[in-house]
Amino acid sequence: MAESCLNCGAATSQDQKFCGQCGQRTNISRRLTMRDIGHDLVHAITHADHSIFSLIRALITRPGYVARDFVEGRRKRHFGPFAFLIITVGLASAVIFVTGVQWFQPYGHGKAGELLQRHVNLVILLQMPLLALSCAVFFRKERRSFAEHLVLAAYVSGFHTLFVAVVETPAFALTSPGSADQRLAAAFFAAWFAYFVFAAMQFYQGNRAWAAGKATLAVLLAQVMTIAVLMAFLFVTSSLLRP
Repeated sequence: MAESCLNCGAATSQDQKFCGQCGQRTNISRRLTMRDIGHDLVHAITHADHSIFSLIRALITRPGYVARDFVEGRRKRHFGPFAFLIITVGLASAVIFVTGVQWFQPYGHGKAGELLQRHVNLVILLQMPLLALSCAVFFRKERRSFAEHLVLAAYVSGFHTLFVAVVETPAFALTSPGSADQRLAAAFFAAWFAYFVFAAMQFYQGNRAWAAGKATLAVLLAQVMTIAVLMAFLFVTSSLLRP
């Protein structure tokens, strides 16, 4: 047992498990081992407090309240929105690569479409700020900052991306290998729209029916802007790559 905290140098007693100054564990060795790394990794993923799993459970039933907790300063309750989004985007990108589902095949455009497919992680991330921008437009009377809209967008986009990784992409791989079936994609889009409206009704104040209507318009606008940006990219890139 260390006589002083290795993190901040505060004095500790032999029966003290955590430093009273900074909160770090006192039984940490001066030499890092693989056991230490494994323990920290498992703790970060599975610990009941502040874990990804507890966040996912909360996002299933109360996504808007989770986002409100974060913007109102209760930030120790859940895993952070932006770290969660980055992790789920990485997972979804890996699943798409392994399954070989061609998300951009319906757009065509040869090499430009292949470029989008290779950088699908950036395409997924693009939707988050566009969704926040749409919310800022339709919920401007809420007087929330763009950063607060961004928190909601990050949490719901992260959960949607997790759904893409564990349900949507495997379903495409099984039912229409090599391509995204358009009818199945339409059903998944409807589920995503419904989930976002559900989250927005919890996050924003006021009449819930009115909030649901504005949330529907916001998610539709975000989708239109995403498609517009992608089509503009495909047009410009195809022109540049044309022999």
